[in-house]
Amino acid sequence: MIRKVLHIMSVVLICIAVVLLVLVFLGYGLEKYGPRYTVYIFVTLCWKAVAALFILLGIFLILNSAAQDTCEAMDQWAQHPQAETALSSILPCVDESTTNRTLYQSKEVVVRLVGIVNRAISALSNRRPHHKHPGQFMPYLCSPYDSNLNDRPCKYREATFENATTAWLNYTCMAQDTDLCSGNKTLTYDIYGQLVLAANVSYALYHYAPFLLNLQDCKFVRATFSAIASRYCPPLGHDLVLVSAGLALIASAFVLCLVWMLFADRPRREEVSDLASGSRIAPVDSSPS
Repeated sequence: MIRKVLHIMSVVLICIAVVLLVLVFLGYGLEKYGPRYTVYIFVTLCWKAVAALFILLGIFLILNSAAQDTCEAMDQWAQHPQAETALSSILPCVDESTTNRTLYQSKEVVVRLVGIVNRAISALSNRRPHHKHPGQFMPYLCSPYDSNLNDRPCKYREATFENATTAWLNYTCMAQDTDLCSGNKTLTYDIYGQLVLAANVSYALYHYAPFLLNLQDCKFVRATFSAIASRYCPPLGHDLVLVSAGLALIASAFVLCLVWMLFADRPRREEVSDLASGSRIAPVDSSPS
């Protein structure tokens, strides 16, 4: 969207420059060879164009001021997110200690949920008397954290969050009661669904809690604002200043051209006035001498 708006602005500025150049040459031709009334009409239209140019210049100056204020506010907030700045009321952030405590509690919940799932697997499946060979054991759910809530790798034959639903499906039978299940298929679909639900909740907490907490303490927003303020704001401000200066220069030059046209047309007006006064016939005195 921003690229589209900037492209439209560049096309408009190019069209303005071309139109003004055409108007300059057209005014020069009308001044040399055109009738007087066309010059007056042309000058009137050009003054309206000058007014439109100055209005456009004012719009770009407002955009430049707004861009500078926005960039300054983002930079101040990125440097001091807890201070009272222009964006602090719009983007309230929690302190780092609160975020760390919340992350610690989310890890505890993940470990507890994984423990509940594994105890259910041990009670419902792996303690059955027909499980005499280790290869027949239903895989436990892998806990991403150890007892100290540090990251740990998954052990052999542990099911991860990604493949637990597929691995447990091989141990699910079609019966309504676990007593009716035979072989290594010792889970009913109801129990299987509850285990999958608990695994999905653990997966969501494990994968999305750090990202959401990163948004809560505004680290992601702060990094984004810092990147915008350092990479994009200086070139944007420079370009807006150049555009404003170019519009001011074009408008001033156009005003000077119009003033020159008016002064250049002055000798023609005086010549026409002299011819008009010289062609008048003096009154003849018809009284007898």
